Amino acid sequence: MKKFYLISGLWAALFSVNAQQLATFDDVELQTGSFYNGSDGSGGFYSGEFWFPNNYNTDFGSWSGFSVSNMTDTVTADYENQYSAITGGGSALSENFAVVYWPGELKMEFDYALEITGFEITNSTWAYLTMRDGDINGFAKKFGGVDGTDPDYLRLLVWGTDSMGNVTDTLEFYLADYRFEDAKEDYLVNTWEWMNLTSLGAVKELHFGMESSDLGDWGINTPTYFCIDNFTTAKVTSSFERKTKKNVELIVYPNPVKDDFFVEISEFAKKIYLSDGTGKILFRQEMKGQNKIKISSLNSLSSGVYFLKVETAEELIVRKIIKN
Repeated sequence: MKKFYLISGLWAALFSVNAQQLATFDDVELQTGSFYNGSDGSGGFYSGEFWFPNNYNTDFGSWSGFSVSNMTDTVTADYENQYSAITGGGSALSENFAVVYWPGELKMEFDYALEITGFEITNSTWAYLTMRDGDINGFAKKFGGVDGTDPDYLRLLVWGTDSMGNVTDTLEFYLADYRFEDAKEDYLVNTWEWMNLTSLGAVKELHFGMESSDLGDWGINTPTYFCIDNFTTAKVTSSFERKTKKNVELIVYPNPVKDDFFVEISEFAKKIYLSDGTGKILFRQEMKGQNKIKISSLNSLSSGVYFLKVETAEELIVRKIIKN
């Protein structure tokens, strides 16, 4: 999968064909009442074995993609409250969850085709309160309109593409639906609900889109935010199992390391990454056909365990690095 780590390079031993893989977001270290949105320029974060991408604009202090949060504000309905779920926390009373801001295009990429089971989903506080009451500045409407009969909606679209780039299926989830003839059936999601993605099959990319009935000159007026938890895959495909059986030699020395270390691989590598235990990327480089590289300046890092990932044309290899 895209930019993920394990404590061993023996993938076949760690993941069977039917192994479930889960991102709960609780493995991302956060202080209470805080969030992480990529402001350090890492380009995303890990949870479990998954890489959740984001983009942070330093000029405007803005972000898009995935963030991780444990914010609990369920009453503030404005931009200052981007990182709260209307449920007040993660699924099943967990602290952390992911907040997703859809900027118009968003996808997750995987190194190998995966069968996605699904994830839990709910509204962000800001989006929920805006749809329920209307935007406090008049930018977005109250869903249902003045008399409650407007057929408003906000829906998430999720589709997968396979190894050949073909769309496997497109699924939808309504975060709000006011299209019913009987207004008593209209709803806004304010609990954690399961979005089943099994019909997508084995996918290399997972794409996200959003649609709303409230449109303006610049697109959707409704805040395009939602929250997810417990992102789950059912299994890896047989092609993953086949490729991991190939014996590629990766040498890392010295290990444990104090400052500098070398990486040698018996095949040409494409990319190399070094991350800490929370998934934060500390070093990354395109290899451009190289099979040897020196990684320096680890003396500023705390002692502990770090993870090295090397991508070749056919395989991904991960090693545990011990920093003294």
